[in-house]
Formats: sequence, C-alpha cells, structure tokens
Amino acid sequence: MKDKNLLIAVTGGIGSGKSTVMKILQSLSYRTISSDKIVSDLYEKRKTKKLLKALFPTAVTGRLKLKIDRQKIAQEVFSDKEKHQKLTALITPMVLDEIIAYHKKVGGVVFAEVPLLFECKFENAFDKVIVITREKEQRIASVITRSALSREEVEARMRAQFDYDSADLSKYVVIENNGNVDELKEKIRSII
Repeated sequence: MKDKNLLIAVTGGIGSGKSTVMKILQSLSYRTISSDKIVSDLYEKRKTKKLLKALFPTAVTGRLKLKIDRQKIAQEVFSDKEKHQKLTALITPMVLDEIIAYHKKVGGVVFAEVPLLFECKFENAFDKVIVITREKEQRIASVITRSALSREEVEARMRAQFDYDSADLSKYVVIENNGNVDELKEKIRSII
C-alpha cells in the first residue's frame, strides 16, 4: 500500500481513539497529519487571531499582541450552535487546504486525522475514509481522564458532533475500538 498515492481520512467522535490510531499508523511508518495540530498552528498566526477576535471578542484579548483563550472559545462554541457553525466555517477550509498541500508535497500514502470530516462534508476530498467507533461510556471516560472535563462538558461536545451511532457508515472502513491497544493495532494492520 505504501507505493500508492492515497489521502486517507481518519475520523470518529470525541474519545473514539483517533489519536491512538494515528500513533499506531506512525509506528507502522506511515505519514500522518493532524487537524488538531494544524488548528493549533493556525491559532498562532496573527491573521487567524484577528478573524477569531471578530467572532469571539471576549476570548481573544490584547491589541498589538493578541492572545487566544482556547478554553473560553470552547465554552462558547459548545454552548452556542451558531458560533460553532461560524468557527467551523472559518477554520476547517484552511485545515483541509493544509492537509491537501501536505499530501501534494510528500506524496504516497498519508493518513489525516479529521475530527469534523462529516460535519464539514469533506469526505469526498479523500480517497478513503476510516471511521473509528467506540462505546459511548468508554469515550466519555477517556475524555474525562484525558482532558479533565466534566461528564456534562463531554456530553455537550458529543451532541455537537456528527452522530456516528445512527449514521450509515457502510461506504467507509469502520474500526471498532472497544478493546485494548494491541487489538486495535491488529485491526489496523488487517485493514491496511
């Protein structure tokens, strides 16, 4: 597979194990790129900070040196559907452009972690899509441990995301992540 030229999206809900899958793919010597890392880099750019200040005036402070309070943005976004949609519309096209540019630059097989793939209707920008699923309670426990969020905050984020449980995922490769890391690695190996 490594000699092919493919851009493959890895997606799934919060706490499904996307980051773990990406680490496994890296350990198997595949190139990977993370939307979260791209967003983090974009948030460091003055142009992005200015755009965010217009959307979230209380979460981006300063005049000459703008500072973003990501926690405040997250609170606003996950409690206000309209702000969530505006942020998504602003940031995700830039993220997709970065992913495509990276793939063009390096070629070969690239796996891109894209949490908002279906929300943004970007699935057709990729040659293949891998969806990571996991039982809801495992997802909640994982996010509470990883991010120190309350159960209510995690559930609010889940409600704001694409509903993987009721969606028709038959066109995509689905990996159930309800076991341990070794089992997950074996599933990935068998799919690749």
